[in-house]
Amino acid sequence: MANRVTLYHIAQHVGVSKTLVSLVLNGKAQQYGISKQTCDKVFAAVKELNYRPNRTARSLRTGKTETVGLIVSDISNAFYAQMARMFEDLASAQGYSVIICSTDEEVEKEQRLITMLRNRQVDGLVVSTSQREGEWLKAVYDSGTPLVLIDRHLGSGTLPAVVADNRSGGAMLAHHLVEQGYKHPLVLGLSTSHISSVAERIDGFLGVFKEHNLPCVVREVGFNTIQADVDKLLLNVRSLPFKPDCLFAVNNNIATAVLHSLAATNVKIPSDMAVVCFDDLPYFAFISPTITAIEQPVAQMCSRAFELLSQLMDGENFSSHEVLRLPVKLNVRQSSLKKSK
Repeated sequence: MANRVTLYHIAQHVGVSKTLVSLVLNGKAQQYGISKQTCDKVFAAVKELNYRPNRTARSLRTGKTETVGLIVSDISNAFYAQMARMFEDLASAQGYSVIICSTDEEVEKEQRLITMLRNRQVDGLVVSTSQREGEWLKAVYDSGTPLVLIDRHLGSGTLPAVVADNRSGGAMLAHHLVEQGYKHPLVLGLSTSHISSVAERIDGFLGVFKEHNLPCVVREVGFNTIQADVDKLLLNVRSLPFKPDCLFAVNNNIATAVLHSLAATNVKIPSDMAVVCFDDLPYFAFISPTITAIEQPVAQMCSRAFELLSQLMDGENFSSHEVLRLPVKLNVRQSSLKKSK
């Protein structure tokens, strides 16, 4: 058949009304007393004629596009790539397509992307925001766009958010290092230090060392200049005045840059310096030495975020917008273990 197959063609083929075909395809056969035999004929005709729904017409009819947006800082980051893959699978299982965008930690770009997705009439948004304040996103939410934050939040009561327990993870790494006898940590964070995940990881880490009256040195690297900034900081790590004996990388991109830099300067891990990281990566478990890292609950974060988004898209209103923090896991490996004497 040269022309597009429509419900009319299916109805003619089966010998029923177009309305009946629509009821069957929209799962309302039982509600309207349509027999199984008739349903089987309709589905057989759909397959035989290679019928494909007209999503544009359906969108006009229902007011929904069956599309959601996922906005992250950098899709090339392994953490966000994994998140995007899992979120896409969750959405697909519910009949949604996903448009995935990267902001490069630029607030203006994030706002442009959100505006673009709203203009395309996506049914909802999940955002790992780079914004410092919540007013702009709150206005988007209050205007009727279902929106859930993931990985990062803007404070309790602002917007619904699903995150890892970043402060607890930072504290886990610090407790482990203290137990191993390390006393002079160097913390490498990002210049976007206002972001909740970065700030809470560092805060949790520093709090433990403060309890033990052990000073920490914190340095920041640029989002777009991570390797160059890390190389500059660690070029002469042995001659640094504070002489760090361990290093905490606040995310996996920084940790990867640290491993490259220390290898280039022949610094041995962990004998010269221990290395720990927030964000576990598959290769951390088989390189030599293996790398101690915090494993984030990515699957659970995606599942809960999509669950909240679905409720909002179905018209449910939340009485409060709390931050849901999910537990993390410490994977202790060779990079932070001191050899027994």
